Amino acid sequence: MKKIFAFLLLGLTVAFASCGDEKTETGTDWFLTPVAEVNGTTVGLSCQTRFGEGVLENTSVGFSYAAVVDNKIGAFADVAGSAVDGTGIAATLTGLQPETSYVVFAYAGLSTGRVQSAGAVFKTGQDDMPDPDPERPAFGTPAASGVTKTEATLSCTFNFEDTADYDVYFRYKPASSGSYDRVNVPTGTGTKTAALTGLTPGTTYEFALCADWGGQTYTSAAATFTTSSDGGGGNTGSAKYSGWPELPVEVANSDYYYAYHICPDFSVGGHKARNYTVCFSAENHCPLWVSAPRHACYEVKNTDRIDAYGRDPKIPSNIQCSSKSTGGGCNKGHMLGSAERLVTREVNKQVFYYTNIAPQYSGSFNTGGGAWNNLEAFVDAQVCADTTYIVVGTYFKPFTDAYGQSCSPAKISFGGRNDVTRPSMFYYLILRTKSGSTRKSVRDCRADELKCAAFVLRHNMEKGHKPQAKDMMKVSDLEALTGFQFFANVPNAPKSSYNPSDWGL
Repeated sequence: MKKIFAFLLLGLTVAFASCGDEKTETGTDWFLTPVAEVNGTTVGLSCQTRFGEGVLENTSVGFSYAAVVDNKIGAFADVAGSAVDGTGIAATLTGLQPETSYVVFAYAGLSTGRVQSAGAVFKTGQDDMPDPDPERPAFGTPAASGVTKTEATLSCTFNFEDTADYDVYFRYKPASSGSYDRVNVPTGTGTKTAALTGLTPGTTYEFALCADWGGQTYTSAAATFTTSSDGGGGNTGSAKYSGWPELPVEVANSDYYYAYHICPDFSVGGHKARNYTVCFSAENHCPLWVSAPRHACYEVKNTDRIDAYGRDPKIPSNIQCSSKSTGGGCNKGHMLGSAERLVTREVNKQVFYYTNIAPQYSGSFNTGGGAWNNLEAFVDAQVCADTTYIVVGTYFKPFTDAYGQSCSPAKISFGGRNDVTRPSMFYYLILRTKSGSTRKSVRDCRADELKCAAFVLRHNMEKGHKPQAKDMMKVSDLEALTGFQFFANVPNAPKSSYNPSDWGL
């Protein structure tokens, strides 16, 4: 049974800004209240605006939504929408949790920044798929399977039984660039599948199931898959929180453990800010990567460094270090530094979890004038009015850098264990706007407005080394080296190129 909701959100304060570049203005003068048409766990969203006809046609529009559980709002995700008759916005949500309340805002990315509507609340029903509704095509959750170097099979359930003419098809394209290709599938209710061939190895693709009916295009939620670069199976996952630009894609691996740390007592725009995310290796007893937003709001000095080393409560304790002791010629190297999280004591405490610590050479790398410390200072200078997004990672195979010098990993005694792997290489990925002051989300920026690159240092790099162009690497090349997919939530991130002059090198 279809239900229509248009409730104003009362008693809940929500903002989309993580800090700088995620600034979003309320635009209630430009929007009416969003309307949600609920069919079980599939929801059709629409919102009328007061923009002039055609204003939204070449503008990024859509809806941001989050579940509300125990009066607490979860992480927001965005779904792209389409401009309807030049003045309205429409989109479809699928695969939602049954009998769950959600809050939703409409948004439009204008040249002056992103504006949003007032909030509305809807509640899903019980049915996973709705009864046929001649008023609107309905979609399930799209998925990719059989992903290889050049092939993938797409699938998505579809429910629509109108007898008028309409087309159903999958559209797909490389996530970072290009235009959509299209594969038509039969009309009618059921599961739609399409076999793709001739794909580019080592490439992330985005796709959706679409239906053209009555002069309008209806689409499922977007999904991604990544073809393999070596002939093996590809990665069919996507980043867990679609609104977090810094998040790499979770890889299903029994060795990997993930933790998402939210600031306990620091809020931005009325909701608790995120601190950092870590992927931790049980085999190496070391973080594989830590991702985080960097912005001055986190660095306001309301506390001193507290040195509260301890185990991460979100990762099994038996695979972590058990003390702050050092060894193997190394000291305790923070992935996300203490100075980058001084806004409160509790926020600073989280960066002293052992899952944020890796062994780093104390004589030449993580010391005054060390190669890593010089790179950290370089990254500090990249923090701007817009938010800067970072991923700090380790590598545990033999590594040869652009200078022809090599380093190998080794097992050492460290942190109360005798089986910690000392990395052979550390890397820093940075994504931000070129100007640093767009006041736009990086997800709403064109590729030519963004810069991203990887900075790679072998662990035994000589002391005094400062960042150079030869230390840089395309993000796509680092993806091929590490097996991780970075900045998946920013489709226009220029991962396949970089310009050293953009970084002052």
